[in-house]
Amino acid sequence: MAQAASYNTAGNREDLTDVLTILEPESTPFVSMAKKAAASGTFFEVQTQSLDQPSFDGVNEGEDVTSFDNKSADRVRLGNYIQKFRRTYQVSDIQELVDTAGVASEFSHSEALAVREIKRDMESAVCSAQDRQADSGAGAPYKTRGMFKFLGLGGQPSDIPAAFQNVANDTTGTQTETTFNSVLQELYEANGMPGGQLTLIAGPTLKKEISDFARQEGSTTALSFQVTQPAESKKITLSVNFYEGDFGNIAIIPSVFLNRTSGSSTIDSDAGLLIDPEYVAIHTLKAESNSELENQGGGRRGFCDVIAGLACHSPKAHGYFN
Repeated sequence: MAQAASYNTAGNREDLTDVLTILEPESTPFVSMAKKAAASGTFFEVQTQSLDQPSFDGVNEGEDVTSFDNKSADRVRLGNYIQKFRRTYQVSDIQELVDTAGVASEFSHSEALAVREIKRDMESAVCSAQDRQADSGAGAPYKTRGMFKFLGLGGQPSDIPAAFQNVANDTTGTQTETTFNSVLQELYEANGMPGGQLTLIAGPTLKKEISDFARQEGSTTALSFQVTQPAESKKITLSVNFYEGDFGNIAIIPSVFLNRTSGSSTIDSDAGLLIDPEYVAIHTLKAESNSELENQGGGRRGFCDVIAGLACHSPKAHGYFN
């Protein structure tokens, strides 16, 4: 006997929940912590200067002053270009009228997604190894130099004098507490750690390796030290989010936007930027904004954009891992 069943009856309504889930990383620690400044042109510069090495040769009694130093001789200008970041969106006139699950307005939803995506675009650019580029037309737009390039990954930029280039880095592979502290020591010897507080933006693998410092060092059997933790909390803490070392204190923040290539989903898990927040800034020529364009009959359309660039006040103030 034929019967009407759920699998053979036309007209059954589908149950589509009004919940739209987006699981994508959105934390942008570098852009968030960097100082903010205004740019007034497509190319902006900052100045940095070094001190002479200590001298204690002494001066003879009665000796006159016959020579003078040029205290401006060691002053240099470090420049970068701005970059335009843009995300576009369009919704057809009919789709805007359709009742869509989980979305009150398809156009407003698209606009919100564009804002979230452009934040990730900026973070990825300033944490990349791309070099600066002047706009020359024909698909060659302005590009801002990323922090890894400022620090010399892939080769030191020719416009940064040797005395101001980065000297604190490690590219040997898996980090141990010994190699990690070597970079901190190099940084301290280069500049005395004037800020005193550093932030390490770390890829997932690097973050895990630093947490392993508390468990073992260079051995699979011997622990570096033992930790006694009260059991009433019913949890075990084996994470390191703040590292107090001989040469400074480091807040550790994980990120998946380090040393990436534009348009690629590949994560550089071993990368890390050791940043003194006092000596990096984002210079903005045009603040983030949304613009709706004329509806030419097919539906609403618009774009979100921002024009900004990275300023590294001195590569010697920072370090990196890769």
